Amino acid sequence: MDIEKPRTGSESPTAIVALTRHAVELALRLQPELPSSVCYVPVRHRFALAMGARGFQRLGGLLGEIWPRYSAFVFIMAAGIAVRRIAPLIKSKLSDPAVVVLDERGQFVVSLLSGHLGGANQLALKVARLLGAQPVITTASDVWKKPAMDLVAREAGLEVENPEMLARLTRAFLEDEEVWVFDPEGRIEDSLGDYPHVRRLSPGEPETVRERPGDPGAPPPGLWVHETVPSPEGIRFLLLRPQNLVVGIGCNRGTPMEEIRDFLESVFREHRLSLRSVRNLASVDLKSREEGMIKLAETLRRPIRFYSREELRNVSVPNPSLRVANHIGVHSVCEAAAILSAQSPTLLVPKQKTPNVTLAVARADCPS
Repeated sequence: MDIEKPRTGSESPTAIVALTRHAVELALRLQPELPSSVCYVPVRHRFALAMGARGFQRLGGLLGEIWPRYSAFVFIMAAGIAVRRIAPLIKSKLSDPAVVVLDERGQFVVSLLSGHLGGANQLALKVARLLGAQPVITTASDVWKKPAMDLVAREAGLEVENPEMLARLTRAFLEDEEVWVFDPEGRIEDSLGDYPHVRRLSPGEPETVRERPGDPGAPPPGLWVHETVPSPEGIRFLLLRPQNLVVGIGCNRGTPMEEIRDFLESVFREHRLSLRSVRNLASVDLKSREEGMIKLAETLRRPIRFYSREELRNVSVPNPSLRVANHIGVHSVCEAAAILSAQSPTLLVPKQKTPNVTLAVARADCPS
């Protein structure tokens, strides 16, 4: 049994917003070609409302209302109007929707916002193909065909832990700087292609990486593609986290979420692991209504999976507990749940415990 927050973002439909009559006609022509898209037009265009478009009185009021609902916007209007109206709504490249702007004759399709992570570049290319228009893509990495790390991370199923480093790594690739890469599983190897300035580090090599000799003020940037925390000093890494850790948890009834989370964070710090690499939590189904566990999963934005005692009873663990066996009929909760959920026979972190919480971590080879 899984408990998981509903997904948002890429599964939301696209909003097509048009102003003038010609723009509205183009929107109605485009709308059937974009699955689940919705047209928004001024209420004066009654012909469009009769065809299923939704009317609005003021553009600013409309966008304030619908901005959180959509993962993509197609504006058919002057780019300046779109920029002024969306400016107060923009928050972060990690969460902003894709924004594409078309002129009302459908000649040019401009990727305006969230080109990579939001998918505006791909949307602009798609709309341009549908209309026979010219796509306009201005992101430098696309122009020069260099790796764009936000897109590389998304395509490889990696989570960016420190997005403030994205711009630094993008600049490094654009300006042909040396880049250190620690990627022992080769998760982004294909994306880096034949970029000539990458130094690939072997598993034992990161400890030797330091500032560039003779230039202590400007160490080369790096990419760290792993669940562990890098230890080298004098080098800054963009941290790309695979979601490959399963956390098995057991707890006494009524243990608060804060206590479980504090212990989880402590264990991860001690073993130099990133919480961003947690794939899911796991426990016995007797704990499926344990509020502390449910809230922890919600806080981490990760699913929690529960297994029956019959399933856990058949899992071999390194630290069985007679007390647990006498209490609920299985020799292990946290270790057995972690191993079973990860489908891995070994534990990265064996059972750790406090008076109220037990915890173990397994490393899964598969992402889900």
